[in-house]
Amino acid sequence: MRIVAETTSLKRKYEQEVALRPDFGFFDQIWVQDALHDHWAYLQDAQGNVLLRLPFSKKFGVTAYLQPLFMRELKLLHEDQKKDVLRFLQRKGLLHLNLAGSVPEDSNKGAYQILKWEQGIDAIRSAYSANIKRVLKKATNLKLETISYQVFQDFFTAQKGENLGNLNAAAWQRLSHLFAVAQEKDAAICYGAFEQGSLVAVALFFNWNNKLYFMKGTLNAAGKNSGALMFIIDAVLEKSATTHHSLDFIGSNQENIAQFYRKFGAKDAYYQVVKGLLPFV
Repeated sequence: MRIVAETTSLKRKYEQEVALRPDFGFFDQIWVQDALHDHWAYLQDAQGNVLLRLPFSKKFGVTAYLQPLFMRELKLLHEDQKKDVLRFLQRKGLLHLNLAGSVPEDSNKGAYQILKWEQGIDAIRSAYSANIKRVLKKATNLKLETISYQVFQDFFTAQKGENLGNLNAAAWQRLSHLFAVAQEKDAAICYGAFEQGSLVAVALFFNWNNKLYFMKGTLNAAGKNSGALMFIIDAVLEKSATTHHSLDFIGSNQENIAQFYRKFGAKDAYYQVVKGLLPFV
């Protein structure tokens, strides 16, 4: 097993394999990954088969393999070789990656929530918590409208601050770039909830192959009083119930946020956290 540099032919081969895999979603697409991270390499087995596309960067003068911001996990092309891949990755020094797929009981893991459905909006709403149902009954003064990405970001940073965790200027620039590229493919949209003409909540969604992804959302004080973020998610589900089959909430490991997503009927799912030899990454 070895890591090799990206070439045009390797990149094309990987892209073709991903295109043939319906289980590979939005964040597995090469154009999405390239928007969120600059440098990629490939993990190959002894026969030259590509197993994994690996993000890398230089840290302290050495190569580091770290999970890119906004990307929850990476997906193996050959899940049956996961044990060998794990042994190989765990021997690296600066490495901290999240892998999709099976998660052994004794391994580090992260959680996210996903809502799946086979029927329409009535079936989806029947699984809402009593609190969600109660709040939505009162959200009669709210109106859903599409908004520009810049309006979304300006509102978000006004509520949360210019820097929130890893959301610095560089991170916002990458997200803005991803949105622009995705919008050209009809794979991204921002919504706002308006109350008497005032914007009270915003949300950013991506979509790919009949799957929705709730990237980020927030609301102001007025939006909290009216349940505006719940209103947006419900309205998007109503729009998408017959054309999509799942809503991936992407996170969260924070229990209070995870509990909010579960109130819509979303279930927990997991990914494996893989660390190298140096624990501080």
